[in-house]
Amino acid sequence: MTQTAPGPHISVSNQGDELTTGDERVEAAFAGESAPTAGPLEDNGQEPVEGYVAPTARLQEALALKLTQLRDIGEASFGPPAPVREIVHGADDRVRITTTNVYPWSAHASLLITAADDSMWTGTGWFIGPHTLATAGHVVFVTNSGVPERDGWVKRIEVIPGRDGSSEPFGSVLSTSFRSVVGWTESGDPNYDYGAIILPTDLGNRTGWLGFGVYSDADLLASVGNISGYPGDQPSGTQWYNARRVASVNARKVYYDIDTAGGQSGSAVYRIVSGQRYGIAIHAYGGAVTNSGTRISSPVFNNLRDWKA
Repeated sequence: MTQTAPGPHISVSNQGDELTTGDERVEAAFAGESAPTAGPLEDNGQEPVEGYVAPTARLQEALALKLTQLRDIGEASFGPPAPVREIVHGADDRVRITTTNVYPWSAHASLLITAADDSMWTGTGWFIGPHTLATAGHVVFVTNSGVPERDGWVKRIEVIPGRDGSSEPFGSVLSTSFRSVVGWTESGDPNYDYGAIILPTDLGNRTGWLGFGVYSDADLLASVGNISGYPGDQPSGTQWYNARRVASVNARKVYYDIDTAGGQSGSAVYRIVSGQRYGIAIHAYGGAVTNSGTRISSPVFNNLRDWKA
């Protein structure tokens, strides 16, 4: 059942904060009170997804499965064709997740977004706590659209965790309470493109959530990045997964050759450590060689932890 509640829109400043990228603090993951788990993990840093294999054996999905659907929220800020749209590099070996009622897939949510001008868009978010989802800043705050009355905080977001097309195993919740940082809301700086969605319920206790952490450059470069979300080039509202080793990092960004598409803005980029899943970045951008996300540095970690609380 969809529920609504009014809430504040808050920007907090993290510009000028000293970055400490090696102190390796983490917030724990939680598998949920009612969502079953997907079973034992493989010892290769990626999820044990049936049909997903190493990049040398690429899989193709029939283009005939594509359906008409909402546009990627990235277009609201960056315009079509979005120069920073998430990209599939080479052959497409993403795999569709059909067990979306099972953790960890239940912790990823399809987002139906209504902007300030009542236009409709789509994106992705991931639970970090009972009533909080992390996502991209441009999911919750539109900037530089060039369209009258579109810029600013979005009006509302319908959150549908574990969605699989028309199936909504956990129902949906409507949020009007969002968070971001002034680096995004005032400057539109891609280095600060992250935010949060606050729910009026504790739905995350049912879906479970991912942890998140601050890791050193060396740790990240040795990690496999995992992304699951809701790409707009696939059947409407279906969840798709891909994984690759992290390619490079800097103080604010993580880069990877993980296949994604428009609609996955806000997805978790996560690593698996001792059977637990920890977000390392928030997916937001594409590139000719690698895609990228906002790195969970110490300031980002602190904000996510505060928003979770």
